[in-house]
Amino acid sequence: MSETSPTFHDLLTGGVPPGIYRLPSRASLRAVQQAAGQHGWRIRRIMGRRIADKPAFLAESARSLHFPKYFGHNWDAFEESLNDLAYDTAERTLVLFDHAGRFAAAEPEEFATALDILRTAVEARRTSDAPLIVLLQGAARATDVARLQV
Repeated sequence: MSETSPTFHDLLTGGVPPGIYRLPSRASLRAVQQAAGQHGWRIRRIMGRRIADKPAFLAESARSLHFPKYFGHNWDAFEESLNDLAYDTAERTLVLFDHAGRFAAAEPEEFATALDILRTAVEARRTSDAPLIVLLQGAARATDVARLQV
């Protein structure tokens, strides 16, 4: 990565490849959602304040990402449902996971598993007409994730 962090604008307009990025805590969620919508991204928000463990993460993800009612609430079902989002719509999707640090601090290994699955989904859709971006806000522990400038 270069010395400067990628910008949110470049991410939305294709100047930076889709991926998982850390969003500064000071960034306005409303402004992020508005900018993403203006650039044609479908926004899904995972509300991290509700998440302190794996079951809560899976339940909140199912709710916010509109997984099917038969979602199995395990990592395999999460991966399958996340990958199926590409078939449900041809839209570009931005997942905004706020207060992600709560889950990261409470269950670091489970948080790492979630990130691995999200990374795989992002990679699978990177060159498609329906790419996926994941923004983590409040996730200082996710040190291997590039920080985004807004």
